[in-house]
Formats: sequence, C-alpha cells, structure tokens
Amino acid sequence: MLMLFFFLFFSTQAFANLGAGNSYVKDGVYFSDVQLPFKLQQQQIEALDSGLTLRFQLSFSIVDIRNWRIDRDIGSLSQAYSIRLNAFTGRYMISNLNIGTKASFSSIEEVEVFFSEIKNIPLVDDSILDIEKNYSVIMEAEISAEGISQWIKTLSFWRENLDTEFEAIEWKLLD
Repeated sequence: MLMLFFFLFFSTQAFANLGAGNSYVKDGVYFSDVQLPFKLQQQQIEALDSGLTLRFQLSFSIVDIRNWRIDRDIGSLSQAYSIRLNAFTGRYMISNLNIGTKASFSSIEEVEVFFSEIKNIPLVDDSILDIEKNYSVIMEAEISAEGISQWIKTLSFWRENLDTEFEAIEWKLLD
C-alpha cells in the first residue's frame, strides 16, 4: 500500500507541469514572463494543416488578495495570437493580434517552443498599485479553432474537440 502511494505521488509530480509566471518592474510598468506547457494536440495540428486558424488567448487578472474579505479585482488584460499554416510557403505563421507583430516557423515544434516561454507582457502601471498590498496575477490560457460556425460544432460533437483550456497559473505580482 505504501509503495502504491509513493508511485502515485511521484508520478503525478513528474507530470504536473502547470507552468509558472513571474513579474518585474521596468520604467514604472509591471511586466510578466510566463512558462507554459504548450503542446498542440494531433487534431489541432491536422486542423492547421487543413487550413483552419487557431487562436491562442492569454487572459491576465490582477487581484488584491485580502484577508477575511473578498479579493478585489484591480484589472485584467488579454493577449491573443493567431496560428495558421501558409499553404504557399509551408510555414506556420503566428500573429500577435494585440500589437500586430508576426513570426514564421517551419515546424510545429518551433511553434510550441515559441509559446512555451512568453516574455515581456505588460500588465499594469505601478502608479495605480499600493506597495503595501498583496497582489497576485492569475493567468488563464486557451486554444480555440476560428472560422468554424456553431452549427458545424454542434453537428460534429462526437469528434475530438479542437479547443484546449490550460490550468490557471497564479503568482505574486510583488515579491
């Protein structure tokens, strides 16, 4: 029985890579870097190869953690990216939908590496925060297929879902 407990404990620890985040201040703005276990599923890769566009959305919430009271939301923001295969060049194109930057990759593995470490995401201006308070950042991430109408999703409910939600990640804004 004890051996089973150790096996379950260590096996879940080995596979429980939920990601991590950290924040820092630069020129009066808090930025965050995020490490995420980004891996596309086979049906998502097939969807990209057949011409569908995937949307990768990061949603950040800054929360004032208060003892004995309900936590207070300070603000939220999101970063959105589109991923598609350029049929002419055979390269995967990533567009940051917030600021318009683009990147091109020759393989799915390069796309996964790109999204596994996202750097320099501006979160909040430090002038609206109280240094005495305890703030946390909560990030949620999801991948969804674009360009599929709701009635087609309904008709194909028995097929594998192209949407993925990642586990939420939380970290302290101020350390």
